[in-house]
Amino acid sequence: MLAQSLLVDALAILGFAYAALVGVAAVRDRSTPRLAYGISLLVTAAAGLVAWLGIDAEIPITVSRPADETTYVVDIPVLRTLAEIAAASAIGALLGRLADTALVAAGREPMLRVQHTALWLGVILAGVVLIYQVHFAATLPVRTLVLSVGGASVFIVGLALQSTLGNVFAGYALQTSRILRKGDIVQLGHRGPVGTVWDSTLGTTRILLRDGELLVLPNSAVLQKDFLNLDQPHRRLRQSIQVGVSYDAPPAAVKDVALAVLHAEPLVLREPEPEVWVANFADSSVTYDLRFWIASFRDRDAAHDRVRTRLWYALRDAGLEIPVPIRTLRMTDASELRARDEAAAARVASATEALRACPLFDDGSISADERRELARAAMETQWDAGTAIVRRGDRSDSMYVIASGSCEVRLPDGGTVSLGAGSHFGEIALLLRQERTADVVAGPAGATVLRLPRASVAPVLARRPEFRERVGTVATQRRDETMGEFAPTSVAQGRGGVLAELLHLLRPF
Repeated sequence: MLAQSLLVDALAILGFAYAALVGVAAVRDRSTPRLAYGISLLVTAAAGLVAWLGIDAEIPITVSRPADETTYVVDIPVLRTLAEIAAASAIGALLGRLADTALVAAGREPMLRVQHTALWLGVILAGVVLIYQVHFAATLPVRTLVLSVGGASVFIVGLALQSTLGNVFAGYALQTSRILRKGDIVQLGHRGPVGTVWDSTLGTTRILLRDGELLVLPNSAVLQKDFLNLDQPHRRLRQSIQVGVSYDAPPAAVKDVALAVLHAEPLVLREPEPEVWVANFADSSVTYDLRFWIASFRDRDAAHDRVRTRLWYALRDAGLEIPVPIRTLRMTDASELRARDEAAAARVASATEALRACPLFDDGSISADERRELARAAMETQWDAGTAIVRRGDRSDSMYVIASGSCEVRLPDGGTVSLGAGSHFGEIALLLRQERTADVVAGPAGATVLRLPRASVAPVLARRPEFRERVGTVATQRRDETMGEFAPTSVAQGRGGVLAELLHLLRPF
């Protein structure tokens, strides 16, 4: 019997120590779902150990029995009861976390926070009922407990928590109606601030605004506000861009050019069809309204920028003027205008030939029109011998083509690579949006280099998957040469299932 008693004592001490270690590990994890779990385990271990050692405080409750008009005192042990309720709380938090993991593993949306909390509270309630049935049912009737303790407590707690309970019920209404989901983009009021639903708790909804500010709203206030959900019932949104074109331009010609721009832009959806309407006759121009659909609000800024950019070039190529409503009178010589236009045409022709000489932009990769489109957006710069064009570690999204002269690539291991006219560099930063992996300087005779920003190359990459694959292959090969062994840019995270999550939650370190 003594050996059995010592074994039980040893197992109890080990159990309390294990619970404490798991609790510490959960608290150190610093994630909200595991915080309540860890604190509950720590309270269970501390209060349970002290109570198991026989150290406890008792709260006496005087109970009257109406049947025989007798009274008696029931002593409730504080630490033992606290340890048992904390253990029920830990079990509830554990089951809630496993339920969330099961939903994620099944490919469904994670359990809503309000349902997670409801499960946790349900397990605590079941634990309280079990504690009552085991320890107090024979000496403390439910009717007596409710009448002596519950009546005034319920009134006081209900009055104090009126606002909190209102937010809780509002949060439950928001979650069950699913009008707001985590990750949705919302706009508060007409033309109000736009943000992403960051999180939703029992009492508040947090919205991360586009400027990086976190807006915290009580759930009851959310239901009382007008807001637009830009991701429901679908993410597609119609956009409108207005442009003024000269009265000399036939509307049919303007519409053809604008529709061609919309059909060529990858961010513009083909269904519903984009449309162009005459919107107004202004003082100095006819206003046209370009209406088109995009896949989601996340593409809005990029779509507006790219449509406006392409529209400017397209109208200029078609000889259609965008009037500038200013009253400045300028006397210019016709020969000066002709010389300026000829210089611009010569620059575009020179850039086009330089791109044609580059194998990455030859006729087998892109069309002549696309090459001319890139040439118009290219920026030509002359560099003196030894001048650094790009530096390792710099952040940029442009690539370069050598029009004349030569460049020298200085690798991290000390090696060098010479590049002549028609060569290119910088495609790693353009395609993969990574830091520069090597220094590039102008050669002994200097260099004339074309800079191609991502905004001009991205539409071609989107239209031609084979061209994007070719650029990607070159970028990957060069990154391997400059950086060594390839490291993936993104690594899938996760515990890999309910069993793995259970083992993680029960791990004491």
